Amino acid sequence: MRSIPLLTLLLYCTIARAQTNEIGWIAPEGKIINYRTLSWNDFQQHEDKEYADKLKEKNLYAEAYVCPAIYFKADSGETQDNGRVKFKFHVKCAFQSSAFVRESTKQKHSNYVLVHEQDHYDIALNYANKLQDDLSSRDYSATNYNEEINKIYEDLYKNYRAMQEKYDGEVNPDGRDEVEKQQLWDMRIKKCLENNTIEYYASPESAVQNVKSWGQTVKRRTGEDKRRFITRARPIYTEVTDELAGQSVATSEWTTEQSIVAFYLQKYYLEQEGKPVKDCSRLLAYIFIPNGTGTYKRSFIDTFCFNDIAPKINTVFFANADSDQVKELVILTTADQKDKQASGRHYFTKCYDNIPGRALPGRLKKVNNLPYLENGFDGTMDGKLQKAKFKNEKEITDELKKAGYTG
Repeated sequence: MRSIPLLTLLLYCTIARAQTNEIGWIAPEGKIINYRTLSWNDFQQHEDKEYADKLKEKNLYAEAYVCPAIYFKADSGETQDNGRVKFKFHVKCAFQSSAFVRESTKQKHSNYVLVHEQDHYDIALNYANKLQDDLSSRDYSATNYNEEINKIYEDLYKNYRAMQEKYDGEVNPDGRDEVEKQQLWDMRIKKCLENNTIEYYASPESAVQNVKSWGQTVKRRTGEDKRRFITRARPIYTEVTDELAGQSVATSEWTTEQSIVAFYLQKYYLEQEGKPVKDCSRLLAYIFIPNGTGTYKRSFIDTFCFNDIAPKINTVFFANADSDQVKELVILTTADQKDKQASGRHYFTKCYDNIPGRALPGRLKKVNNLPYLENGFDGTMDGKLQKAKFKNEKEITDELKKAGYTG
């Protein structure tokens, strides 16, 4: 059983008649995790007694649960020419401290439970965004604004609560895991999140399965910063860590409006007969290319993996690496190795061609004329000392200029 408490949506409203200082404002309880995905470190291991007793009454057992909460506050209103009042609302989706996971669940070689809990949080984030839009899209009566605002959030609360219960009811009926239903809901929630809508929560698989495809168009919310955007619009079954969120790159190298290069962690597991299950990971790189007002094409760049482990992003830059005058995208990654064979660091350089005109690709094309730049090792390999030649942006660009690529 992976569920949330019945009363998870907390709507906090303060409509003051004086200007409110918004710097550093945070929900009364909980942390804001819109700029990355969840990890088990966000969950406590002490179960809420009241909720545990409720589960026991129903003969249910919770491996984990989240307690997202939606809060909002408003600045003092401004009276419009028509006599009605316009407020500036600030909505937050917080991850509450009462979120729980059992230690045995954390140790399992599966990301299934964490994905389920992430979905619960994403539903809350999706409805928080809807609340922001619903509250901000209209003005209010000067004498009845509290009641009007309450009606908006009460209607949203009712729908939100029903959606969370529907999700759990379909994928965990009586505490049983319905894996196919879980996968369908994973796609539904992803489709809603990346399109900033709630319209796909009842959609059939045929309407949502394209979230797994390259080149999907995703929407960016008005005023949404880079980190929140790439986290909300991430590819399905990927994670955004604090480190990766900070390594995204906004660039106008190929486009008038900024594109964003973003990196995502994807975990997977290898099972071999007679051997323990092996935890593995890889990095997936995407570029978000503007293709309309507030919309972006999420194009795949490449997969990065060394010995079944995700490498580190060293640097991302642009340099000319072919015969035209438009610079190419260069990504340098590193991976450490320390075993009987080697002790040191691997350097991997990969280069990708610029976007060809208006035909935005679902995947970038790799430049393959620079194999000598791609791999290098710095350390001891098979008892012999080796030196990597290209370990940073300057060394790589200097070599490209020697090869005649000077644009």
